[in-house]
Amino acid sequence: MSQSAQQTAWRLFIENAVRLQTELDRRLKAADMCLSDYQVLLLLHESPDRSLRMNELGRRMVFSASRLTYQIDTLCRRGWVRRENATEDRRGSYAVLTDEGNTAFEAAAAGHSADIDELFYSAVADDDDATVLANIMRRLADNLNNSENP
Repeated sequence: MSQSAQQTAWRLFIENAVRLQTELDRRLKAADMCLSDYQVLLLLHESPDRSLRMNELGRRMVFSASRLTYQIDTLCRRGWVRRENATEDRRGSYAVLTDEGNTAFEAAAAGHSADIDELFYSAVADDDDATVLANIMRRLADNLNNSENP
């Protein structure tokens, strides 16, 4: 691949990723949440017992400890998440999705799903496109994982 093609791909990736996140965030405001709120609620909703260790949640959100603490504190104030101390050790804690948080998540999920259909899936023409894109994103994730853990 030529450097020009790589630069074009990079710029399109960055610009579209930011535009997509910005638009999804804007649309989630109708459900009185932001994209980070939604992503935390989604991860907790999909987890066994609707809970995750804070360090695992931070890893999956790609958040620093301080950013995750701020995010979880915000969701706790809204009553959507609560913290629980880990019984298996004294240092860890869990973020737990509350019933109110689950209700807020489910209320936002249908609209958010429609937004993803419109903004993302509609641009992925068929299974071949999806497979190519998924393979590229998987290689990118592997490359990032390798650079974080040399």
